[in-house]
Amino acid sequence: MSGGAPYVGARKRLGGRSRLSGAGFDECGKDKEDAVPMTKVTFNDASGASRTVEAQIGSTVMETALRNSVPGIEAECGGACACATCHVYVAPQWTEAVGKPSQMEEDMLDFAADVRPNSRLSCQIKVTEALDGLVVTTPARQG
Repeated sequence: MSGGAPYVGARKRLGGRSRLSGAGFDECGKDKEDAVPMTKVTFNDASGASRTVEAQIGSTVMETALRNSVPGIEAECGGACACATCHVYVAPQWTEAVGKPSQMEEDMLDFAADVRPNSRLSCQIKVTEALDGLVVTTPARQG
């Protein structure tokens, strides 16, 4: 077998680019065009501790919290808007961008503890580019 022949064929299949390096790929060999767009969400807890995490566009704030092990988000129903254990307070500067809760979400918020005008269920907040930098606070207790 000649040295390197199999790699030439692989490069041809990849349009002349090496899978492990080049402008079209990151350092792990993943196609940069396949990268998932991300934003930042900051979770504050009732004691004042703050955690800023990356959130995948299209996911929910609840999914982002679970993916990043954010304390204070229990999400017992898994995001089906059937409990109130992913309750958060949206920071005042973000309430307009996040929008108002649906009637179903308002009905579920009746089961949450210490509901405020800026209360939302994080399972109902879709992460978008417009929410890059979103700040929410988890209540002292859920449900």
